[in-house]
Amino acid sequence: MQETKARISRFLELITSERFYYGLILTVMISLPITEIFDELHSNRFVSQPIIIEIAGYIGVFSIFAHFLMHKGVKVYLSDLLFFVMLIISILSAVFTKNKDATFGGFYYDEWLSNFFGYFSLMFAGTFIEDSKLRKNILKAFVFVTLIQTSAAALQTIGIFNVEVYYDPDVAMERKRSYGLLQHSNWYGGLSVLLYACTSGIYLFTKSKATRNIMFAVSMVCFYTLLSSEARLAWVGVAAYLFFLAVSIIVMKLKGYDKDKLRSIVKRFALMILGMAAVTAFVILVCGKLIERIQKTSSELSTHSAKSIGSNRGYIWKYGIDAVPDNWLLGIGLDNYRDVFYLDPDNKPFFTQGKGHNEYLHYLVTQGVFQLAAYLTLLFHAAVTGTRTVIHAEKEEDRLVEWVLLGMFFGYIAQAMFNSSVVNVAPYFWITLGMCLTKKHQRWFGYRKEKKAQKA
Repeated sequence: MQETKARISRFLELITSERFYYGLILTVMISLPITEIFDELHSNRFVSQPIIIEIAGYIGVFSIFAHFLMHKGVKVYLSDLLFFVMLIISILSAVFTKNKDATFGGFYYDEWLSNFFGYFSLMFAGTFIEDSKLRKNILKAFVFVTLIQTSAAALQTIGIFNVEVYYDPDVAMERKRSYGLLQHSNWYGGLSVLLYACTSGIYLFTKSKATRNIMFAVSMVCFYTLLSSEARLAWVGVAAYLFFLAVSIIVMKLKGYDKDKLRSIVKRFALMILGMAAVTAFVILVCGKLIERIQKTSSELSTHSAKSIGSNRGYIWKYGIDAVPDNWLLGIGLDNYRDVFYLDPDNKPFFTQGKGHNEYLHYLVTQGVFQLAAYLTLLFHAAVTGTRTVIHAEKEEDRLVEWVLLGMFFGYIAQAMFNSSVVNVAPYFWITLGMCLTKKHQRWFGYRKEKKAQKA
């Protein structure tokens, strides 16, 4: 009996360790694009990805509960509390959904309850990764994902398609838009913001000259495919990322960052901007893209119609907002946005959407005001913790890795105002979010009381 208990204890210690969470993150990151390739070889779409995240969700939730049950008196952080709050609200939203078939029976780009378990678990796992080498390895995994996704996307821009895009195939194939392995150019646009921020961030902050040169080339190819997706939401994400970098450089200067290192970063930043300008000119003048999107944006703004803005996103948002007063507590149902169009029996919408095309509104409409509040609190906490890490990191490499992660974070949350959460993109962000929330630089509940007691 004692030996059995010891084995169980060793097993539980194993699955609640930093190494285990690191392995969980890497497994998800690497398996998503690989299975996408094999799915598409057999003309399948959205088959493996939701199942991978589902499995990660069940494993992650079991591991996290084991962590808190095993380690009595363990320090509890705000990210831990928000994990449980969001987990419970998502379950309640699914249980009390207005349309059980939509919530529990969806496939393709629908997100299941177990997928949300996966998202939250990946975030929690990211908070455990404190070892510098492991954190850098996860950034390398992001580069791996970039190479796979941008390779497919770049080939698509010259008419070489691994498989016909599932959504909007006529316009995407005709205009040779890039969509990577994601089946929608907007989804690729959102992911490419995250990947471009990663690769260009490594280029800006790495000490290795060889790595710098390679990452510059990779980031420019990634930026080329980002523009070639013709996803306007990606422009928003890139603008937010560049603003973050400009602010970071100013803060470096004000905080007395090493002048030689700062000068090198500024030079690289200037070269990056020149590279982006050259790529943009190539996409417009040689590839003949973006002009139509710019004209469409101008036309939407000139009509002064809120409903038509952003490819009728205003129309989609209006129906969602109208549904909130009667469904504010738990939402209309987990990932059940489409039902908002049918709430008024006398209304006949000219089209419906399964997603809110705004991640924050989608949370509010489908899971309620408390879930949105929890999510926004988590994002704000990540921004504060990430900034604290940059300022107080003991090692220079930890500071630079966190800078890269924060750039990815800000780029994604900006484009999310116009994009939808989907199961083959969202996991990458939740990993980034967790990595910004490393427990080493969070303050646990009771932190101030403990510090006062130590001083006394």
